[in-house]
Amino acid sequence: MSDWFFEVGRRLGHAAIPAARKTRWAWRLLAGSEAESLQAEAEMGAAMAGEIPVWEGATAGDRQQLGEICDQLRARLRSPGRVFQVQVVNRGGVAAFSLPGGHIFLDIALLELCGRDRDELAFAIGHEMAHVIRRHALDRWVAGAGMKVMATLISRGALAAWWRENGSRLLRNAYDHQQEYEADAFGLRLARAAGFDPAGAVRLLGRLQGLRQSPGLLGEHYASHPPEAARLARLHRSGLAQPGNPPS
Repeated sequence: MSDWFFEVGRRLGHAAIPAARKTRWAWRLLAGSEAESLQAEAEMGAAMAGEIPVWEGATAGDRQQLGEICDQLRARLRSPGRVFQVQVVNRGGVAAFSLPGGHIFLDIALLELCGRDRDELAFAIGHEMAHVIRRHALDRWVAGAGMKVMATLISRGALAAWWRENGSRLLRNAYDHQQEYEADAFGLRLARAAGFDPAGAVRLLGRLQGLRQSPGLLGEHYASHPPEAARLARLHRSGLAQPGNPPS
């Protein structure tokens, strides 16, 4: 499983380099208006997403379901400039990840794990949307080196080497625990607002917790997340994960 992330991580780094080398791109991303920053992020995300090997075996039904869930969630956002797209990959293990610009990828193993349950998938997609909206996904690739270092790398033409070395690590590893907790809360609030049952989050996290008991089944991507018990405890304390009927 790590070989998949290693190879794709290197490809993503190469794809983002041409855009990031442009002074105009960097200025729009870091100092431009909100619209300019979103456009710069979209440019990077589009270049990187083109390097992800989307699974051609995904059924039309799966693609339609994920698209409908994504649209239902996006309709409840306060950021009309954000565009999201959900696609299916097949890397041989449970995973969900996102790239700058709103590109979200779910592994077919995750869909099968939750039996394609709409409420569970809504939480998973909402969680990844949070990483994009809160700029966790962007920071992973741009601010991972630190903004000052990033500017130096661009000016010296050394960005390619940095991303070749760090791309697979940035893609493979989870965000820090606080960012994961923030994405959980945001994703669940969004799912509730969009009419999904919050109990779906509890079920999905419970399934992931069960996989954690069997070494090798969860995979290093989710294994580097905070323990599901801690994630569930936080959601229960917040009152967001109370089971029941979806909000009207």
